[in-house]
Formats: sequence, C-alpha cells, structure tokens
Amino acid sequence: MLSLKWFKSAIERTIEKVVENKIEQAFNQLDNEEGQTAPSYHSSGKPYLNIKMVNDTLTIVMNDGNIITKSPATSVDFNSARDCKTEACLFDLVSTQEIKDERRKAEAAYEKAKAIQRGAEFLATLKEFEMKNGSLYLKGINRSLPPLLVEEFLEVVGKHGNTDSDEFNALHRFFMWCCLNPRAEVANDLFNFLKKNSFSITKQGFFVALRNVVTLHGSTELVQFVSNAYNKVKAVWKKKPDEYHVFLENGEYKMVHVDAMYTKETCTCTYCDGTGTIPECDDEWEDSEECCECDGTGEYEDLVLAVKGENLGNLTDLYLDLPNRAENRFTDAHTRTFDIRIGRPVNMPMDECNWSRADCAHAGLHFTSDEIHYVGCGDTSVLILINPMKVVGIGESKGRCYEYLPIMTVPREEATEILHDLDFDTLELDESYAVRELDNLAEKAKEGFTAEAKKHDFNLPALSAVEVYTIVKSLDEIKQEISKRIVEID
Repeated sequence: MLSLKWFKSAIERTIEKVVENKIEQAFNQLDNEEGQTAPSYHSSGKPYLNIKMVNDTLTIVMNDGNIITKSPATSVDFNSARDCKTEACLFDLVSTQEIKDERRKAEAAYEKAKAIQRGAEFLATLKEFEMKNGSLYLKGINRSLPPLLVEEFLEVVGKHGNTDSDEFNALHRFFMWCCLNPRAEVANDLFNFLKKNSFSITKQGFFVALRNVVTLHGSTELVQFVSNAYNKVKAVWKKKPDEYHVFLENGEYKMVHVDAMYTKETCTCTYCDGTGTIPECDDEWEDSEECCECDGTGEYEDLVLAVKGENLGNLTDLYLDLPNRAENRFTDAHTRTFDIRIGRPVNMPMDECNWSRADCAHAGLHFTSDEIHYVGCGDTSVLILINPMKVVGIGESKGRCYEYLPIMTVPREEATEILHDLDFDTLELDESYAVRELDNLAEKAKEGFTAEAKKHDFNLPALSAVEVYTIVKSLDEIKQEISKRIVEID
C-alpha cells in the first residue's frame, strides 16, 4: 500500500508563505471607519469616594456608590488602592486571579465579536452576502450565518482577495447543504463541530470523516491499493487517475503512468531482413533501391512494454469497479448487518436515527475525525464522504448520519494523519458523489422536511419553499461544472 509520505516525496512541492493577519486583510476597506471602543472603567479624578481598611478587610466605595471589598488584605493593598487612577486598577486589585482571568476572557470575546461584526459588514459589501438586523446572510437564504462560519468566510476572502476560489465555493455550498437538513440544530452547529474536530470540507460542500469497519473477506490488498492510489493521486498529486495503470508483479501491486509504460526499442526491419534494400521479389518499388519500410536503414523504432507483471487495468476503471469485486466486503462492528463497500453509499432509514448530543449509544451511522475514538470498533479504517444534509446528530467528538460514502481504506496508524494533513487536498475527492447527490435534490429535501415534521419533537428550520428552491438551484449549478469531466458512479 502506498503511504501518504510516499506520495508527498514523489513530487516536488513548494511551501506557500503563511498568510498573516488574515482577517485584517479583509478589513482594508474599513480602515478609515470609526470603530466601537471596548468598555472602560476610566473616569476623571479619583475613581473612588472613600477607602477604608478595617482589620484585614479593604473596603472601597466607588464613585457610583457601589462597594467592592478584598479580604484578606494588607497595608500594601490599601496603599495600592489609594494610588489607583482608574476603576480598572481598583477592580484588578480586589479581584482574585480567577475573576481576572474571566474578565480577560470576556474582554477578548468582546474584541473578537467586534472584529467579526466589522468583518460581517465587509462581507455584506460582496454580491454573495447581505446584512439584516445586524446578522449576515447569504443572499436568498433566510438563515443567518453562525459567527465561526463568518470568520471562515473572512479568512478565505482575505487569503484569496475574492470569492472565486475553491475554498470559498466549498464553504458556500457547505452551508447551503446544511440549510437543506431538516434539523435546524445541524445548520447552526455543524460547522462549529467540524472546526473543533479538524474535519475537512470538500469542493462541493461535503466533509471527510473517518470510521472503522470489520473485514468480511480475507484478501483486501487490491481494494486497499486501488482506493489509496486513486484518492491520493487526486488529493496529493492532483493528477488524473485514468492516466495510471495498476500492475501485479510477484504478488505486489504497483502503479505506472501511461508515459512510463512503454519504451522505444530499435528493431530489425522484417521486410528487408535488415538489409535496407528492396527485396528482389518486390516489383512495386523497382524505381527505388531503399526499403520502403525502414527507409533503407534496415531498422525501425517500436514501442515496447517496459513494465513487468500483469496489467490489471486503468486506475479509474479499477476504482469504479470496486463495488463489484468480491474482496471489497466490510461490515460494522456493532450490528454486523451493514453491507459496506468502498465506492458504494451506505445508508439507513432516516426515521430510525436519533438526534442527540451524546457521542455514543444512539441510532445512526457513526463517524469521527480521529481514529482514537474508534479503537476496538473494527479492524480497518476507512475515509468517508458525508453530505451535511444527511447528518442527524453531533456530540463532542463523534457524529451520526443516515448515509455516507466510503472512498478509501487507510492504515489505522495513518488514518488521523491523512485527515489532518494539509497536503491531502480533500477538495479534489467528491465530484462523482456530488452528481449523485444532486439528482432529484428538490424531492430529497422535501422528503427530509416531511419526515421531520411527522415527529412530535420536531425542530424545523425557518425556510420557505422559495428559499429551498433557491438553494437547490444554486447547488444544481455544480452539475454544469463537473458533469462533462467525470464518470458518474453507480
């Protein structure tokens, strides 16, 4: 099996300079605006009316009549209080370290909220966004963007200087998929969950996760090699998998680019037997003495297969055929009932899944971003693609959905590394799945909202039919981008 390090070392890489002050870059147009100031405890003159020290208790009467105390206190505290020029100085003096830390956190949160607000105002100047009642929205969608997602949009816009990047489109599509989820909690909280646990979002707005499975077939080497090679060629090398072939030699698999499969070899001309002259039996070329096949050289160059072993076929064809192979068989560790195959969606009825904040013990197809959360839950790790529309519950470290697409097997020790590695570009992995998900999207969204509305404890998002249509129409544009470039999966 080809490791991530192998793919990384096989091609030359340039390290891009880290973009500094990303959010600030997005504020260039707002530099001359007068911003809000954080609350201040400063006042003119003395910040207190009176100070008393009784035994070991320091009592301070503030200018507004409020009283603050410190106990136990010392004469040093008393003299320090008398020297204070601001209310902030007095509050620092009487506060415990815990209170000071909490206040600093509150001040930091305030500054961050102020920055996000300024950033939202900047984004609202772009054609994709609008401000309503102090909240930021994607145009045409009546669901305000969560603060963390606003931050991410700011970072991406600041990094690229525009909204035309793959990263921007990925975030935009991700939120639209979220809005089609019949649970409002998912749209509001899913990005926070993904960010906290270092999940990666793909170009079409899905996200990549990890789960473990149980192997049902004893020999999965070909499945592992093909699924690893196919996705790493796309995500690390950013090349076309159909330009590579897989060979089997002495029980080991290897892949070779088409340009390296053949070599030129000098061969003796069979027409003139290497003489370079026209055979006596050939009357057609009586006006020429040179052999017409080799131009009188007696030799010619031919392409000869340079790779040893059995050519199993094109890497793309092999990957798309994986669901049909007998050795591509896995199941879940809990029920042992699911038919799990690389390249084929795994699903269960949505109404049999439970919404819950708990990590475990609730119905649904579990996923995580870290292999450690699935130790003991199978013998093989797989990377999976998940549509935010199909997430039913998120906890602290794990989540549940009612459908996922297994895209590749990975070594247990490499699983988390791949998910967190920036060189493994998940933006390149989801085009085929996107085409499948976009088919009859309006009907799928309607089914989800209808099923949720039948529950007693439903929590439907506030989206109108027009807004759902707007989202579906926008997502459907993805088809135009990719339908001519891919082979649709079964």
